[in-house]
Amino acid sequence: MDKQEVTLLILLDLSVAIDTIDHGTMLQILENDFGITDTALCWLSSFLVSRKQRVIVNGRQSRDFAVNTGVPQGSCLGPILFIMYASRLFRVVKSHLPNVHGYADDTQLYLSFQPGLSMSQDNAVQAMEACSSDVRSWMTNHHLKLNDGKTEFIIIGSRQQLANVNIPHINVGTADNLGLWARCEILDCGLIVL
Repeated sequence: MDKQEVTLLILLDLSVAIDTIDHGTMLQILENDFGITDTALCWLSSFLVSRKQRVIVNGRQSRDFAVNTGVPQGSCLGPILFIMYASRLFRVVKSHLPNVHGYADDTQLYLSFQPGLSMSQDNAVQAMEACSSDVRSWMTNHHLKLNDGKTEFIIIGSRQQLANVNIPHINVGTADNLGLWARCEILDCGLIVL
């Protein structure tokens, strides 16, 4: 805001992301991208592979079911392993946007631009839409799914800066937020919430 810019922010929400991690792909990423080998890789493999679960209802147990995907939730390693699994996603984002933030299965795409300059605004929207489309493709190819209903788009700026913004809609992959623009409002804190 000090630079007289507004920021487009997309908060991506993933559906059961930690449960869908492919163990084989995870182990390849650990070895190839992070150089984890030998005993450490075997230890992580034993942490991920050959896990089982069962259900108990009214004191009766089901048979064991193999757990072939995902990382154990509630573990210290779960969020770290997911970040390592999704690390290649950040390469995809970096080809479109200068910044991205992520922790575990929360990813934030953002880009600032000069309001009132149609070229600047159009370029920002195009970059954000192209990035969102490539992110969706990458996620689909890596067994992750965006939850369109919970993915949010926010424009951040001062009240004066936001008055110069004219973005009728933005596509986040296949989700079109056109209908949300009609309901947006400028909040006292200088946000347009879609």
